[in-house]
Amino acid sequence: MTIYDRVNERYYGLINSSVSHESTRARIHWICRAVTGRKILDVGCSQGITSILLAREGLSVTGVDLEVESIRYARRELAKESAPVRDNVHFLLTDVTEWKATNLFDTVILGEILEHFANPAILLRQAFRLLKEKGTLVITVPYGYHPFYDHKQTFYAGNLGVSLDPWFEVNQMELQHKYLCCTATKRQKVNADGSPDTAKLMAWVEFDSKQFKSLEVKHLEAMSQRKATYEQAMQQLRKQSK
Repeated sequence: MTIYDRVNERYYGLINSSVSHESTRARIHWICRAVTGRKILDVGCSQGITSILLAREGLSVTGVDLEVESIRYARRELAKESAPVRDNVHFLLTDVTEWKATNLFDTVILGEILEHFANPAILLRQAFRLLKEKGTLVITVPYGYHPFYDHKQTFYAGNLGVSLDPWFEVNQMELQHKYLCCTATKRQKVNADGSPDTAKLMAWVEFDSKQFKSLEVKHLEAMSQRKATYEQAMQQLRKQSK
């Protein structure tokens, strides 16, 4: 089933709302700031905007995606760039989980892809293999429930941290426009039998608790506003019926 994410079009404000446009730009700029090193793998690169932005800054980027039309779009966009930028990007149509590449990267980007895996360990294990020693993993995922037909996971800080912990040391988590953004460092060896320490778990629980409280407050405010609107409408109706 084709997903065909139109991220370039959202980034440039060509589709969807202004809120979606600003959210997409903020998230992509956060990803660009989070990368380390000069050799970058952009997994699920979609229409290629993140890869191209990084290439404009002189980084060497490999963008991979499963969608034929997404890679075609990305290559058309890349063709509009200057020669130095074109030389810095290679777009590849492939399933990264089966990719046998032996070259290693300073940073692996997983931008809105982990939620599409019923078993995220499949992708995280491959990201671990493709990263250099102490390499950086950059992840963005929808925070909480986002109704989309191909989402197989709902992520919060807690379960994202637990999912990453065997392979990566989590450095940072923050929220960007309803998306959870995370950076992590490759462990020297897989921690297959362990579990996150208490301090990490408590930090993730505190993060989620703060977000849940904020969301609950917004819902209560919205309910109060709807109740006030309803009361006002009923008062007007009573006046008209007299």
